[in-house]
Order: sequence, then structure tokens, then C-alpha cells
Amino acid sequence: MISYLYLVIIFCCTVKNHTELTLIVEHLNQAKKNLKFLESVNSLIADSTDWQVTTCFYTALHVINAHIANFGMRYAAHHSVNDVINPTKTLSITKVSEDAYVAYKSLYNLSRRSRYLVVLKGDHVDLTAPAAMTYDKHLAKAFRHLDIVLKYYTETYGVPFDPISIKCQEIRIGENLSHYNVIR
Repeated sequence: MISYLYLVIIFCCTVKNHTELTLIVEHLNQAKKNLKFLESVNSLIADSTDWQVTTCFYTALHVINAHIANFGMRYAAHHSVNDVINPTKTLSITKVSEDAYVAYKSLYNLSRRSRYLVVLKGDHVDLTAPAAMTYDKHLAKAFRHLDIVLKYYTETYGVPFDPISIKCQEIRIGENLSHYNVIR
């Protein structure tokens, strides 16, 4: 027979402290709020692809920060987040799958393009390139990358994200995206 004390010890060791739980919940709430904002902007100001791409990145950022908070950690600098989630860092307890990592890095790059009209080559801005505008093809990539990050978190932690309705000519109706209802 399992003693009551043994059950209490198991429960206390598996439940995170209040601060960690609060941080996780705050990041997930912000990600969900960003998803609703993304849905609204997509519906009301469809030609604002730059803001939509940027919102996709910041949604992913909060999801990744929630993932990192699950390990009792937090980071404020983008390069620090990139480093601790990198799947090639064999000793990192916060690394994510290669798909999630590539999707997150791609969203970061698309967001920089959207905000600063720059082309990135690796982690460096191509100063010889002309201003880089953001079009539907970039928005479609951002939606796809965000879907991968959301799917990673859902599969890892069992936390669902409600699908949002989106319009994007570059995404086919019926495309295998878990977190969107594609409308025309």
C-alpha cells in the first residue's frame, strides 16, 4: 500500500512552483491573445501582411518562452532563446525538435524582414539587397511555421490552441494545418 506521504512527495516533486506556473500561464495566455489579434488583423486589414508575420513570430516567441519556463528558466534576448532551444545542443534540457527550431528561426527571420525591410543571410543582414517587402507568400510561410511551433507545444505538453480563421491566397484550403480554418 502506498503511503499518503509518498503521494504528497510525488505530487510536490512533479508540480512546478507557483512562480514557474504563473510564468508558463502568462506566456500561453499572451500567445493565445496574439492568435486572436492575428485573426482580427487578418480579417479586418488583410493587406497588413507585415504585421501578421510579426504577430506570428511573437506568438511563437511566447509559446517557446512557455516551453523554456517549463524548465524553470527564462530568457530576454533572442540569441539566448535560439541557443537554449537549439536541437544540436545535446546538453540543453530545453532543446526542441529540429522542425520546431527551424520554424522558430524562420519566423524570426521573416519578422525581421517585415519590420525592417531587410533580407537576412544566416544571422546577418544583406546590406546590398534592396528593401524587402512582405507579401502573401511570406505570410503563408509564417502561418506554416507558426503551426509547427504550436503543434510542437501541444504534442509535448498537451495544451491545445483554438484554431483561428485566416485568409491567405498562398495557403490552399485543405492544406494540413492544425491551427487554422482557411477561408476565402
